[in-house]
Amino acid sequence: MSIQVVCPNGHSLHVKDESAGKSGLCPVCKARIQVPRPTHEVLDEDAILAIIGPYEPETAKSSRSGDAAHSWHASAAPPKKSCSKCNREIDAETHICPFCHTYIAGLRDFGSS
Repeated sequence: MSIQVVCPNGHSLHVKDESAGKSGLCPVCKARIQVPRPTHEVLDEDAILAIIGPYEPETAKSSRSGDAAHSWHASAAPPKKSCSKCNREIDAETHICPFCHTYIAGLRDFGSS
C-alpha cells in the first residue's frame, strides 16, 4: 500500500507507508511536504460485506415486511439489470453485485420514493 500526498503546489504523490510522519521534497517542484500518519483503517470489500450483512433479494425483504409496493406477480420474474463490472444479470433492486461484490447504484437509487 502507499500513502497519497498532495504537495502545496497541487502535485499528487504516492509514497511508501514507511514515510508516514516524515517530511521530504516534492520530486516535481521541490516544495517541502509532510507525509501524514494514517488515522483510519481502510476496509476491504469483505469487511464491508460483513458489516452490511448477506445478500438478500428485495423480493424476500418485501414479502417479510408485508410491503406490497415492490412485490411482483407470482409468475412474473423481477426486473433485471447487468452488473457494470462482471456483466452478469442481477435483480434490478440490487445495489451490490452478489458475484463480484461491486457496488452498483444509479441516481434513481438516491431519489425519494
